Amino acid sequence: MEHSLAYHAVVNAMEGKAGWTPMSRFASAVSHAISGHLPYQRYHAAGMERTVQGSGAGVIERMVNDFLATDINPNYLLLSSFQREADVLIAFNAYNQSAALGVQTNVGAKGYARILGNRSRGGSSSSLGVGASDPDGCRHGTLAIVEAMLSTTRRNAAAPGGAEKRSLTTVAKLLGVESSVAGEAALVFESEGSLPIARVASSLGCHQRTLERRLRESGLTAELLRQASRLIRASRRLSSPDSLTTIAFAEGFSDLAHMTRAFQSASGMPPSLIRKLMRLGADPLAAPPAII
Repeated sequence: MEHSLAYHAVVNAMEGKAGWTPMSRFASAVSHAISGHLPYQRYHAAGMERTVQGSGAGVIERMVNDFLATDINPNYLLLSSFQREADVLIAFNAYNQSAALGVQTNVGAKGYARILGNRSRGGSSSSLGVGASDPDGCRHGTLAIVEAMLSTTRRNAAAPGGAEKRSLTTVAKLLGVESSVAGEAALVFESEGSLPIARVASSLGCHQRTLERRLRESGLTAELLRQASRLIRASRRLSSPDSLTTIAFAEGFSDLAHMTRAFQSASGMPPSLIRKLMRLGADPLAAPPAII
């Protein structure tokens, strides 16, 4: 349990912190693009608090959906990209098997979920149940992710352009901070790639120290923006025929091992697995693959 994790959107939603501002939400989105998980202990504590408060499934689902609206982690970019429910369920199960999650969730072909006992405890599974010490709030938060995935997949299938193309700049616009220094720096990184920070400052008409100071005031650093942008750009390229090594060097990673560690830390999955899962939805006319 000590080193187990939970997905950040569920933890942040259930904690329900007061005082979130558009800029702090943007800073959170940037941070969690790089590290998409928070300690399982926070997930459990927040779920317990929600249970004590009597927060029902609908309340928690709305809170989770609010945080998912600004989620740009490579994991969520993958899970929100499919047009067939069978594909997203396979991907979600693969994520659960790959990431060091405190509670494992397995979803069947009809979206029927089992939340299994904690991996480190070796607990037994139960239909829509939780581990012995996990409160109902945790169950509601986790199942909200499942329902959000299925709803997004149905919208993708009905939308002429398919899945929404989410990025740092689209989230900045959604939150109304696109004209801030953080929003403008994010746009440079996304447009130009993994530039030296001094060049980004120059393109914005200021010195590097000024840029760093203004970003710190927003709860960010230029390096965080660069890392988040690099991961998002690399995520988009995983569907291309380029080799993983080519993508790693092109997007500013020192080598493939560096990119693999970054993706594993961010999403709980290596880029090779994300690429394999992305290809599930490459042919929308193909028969849905079997659920694993």
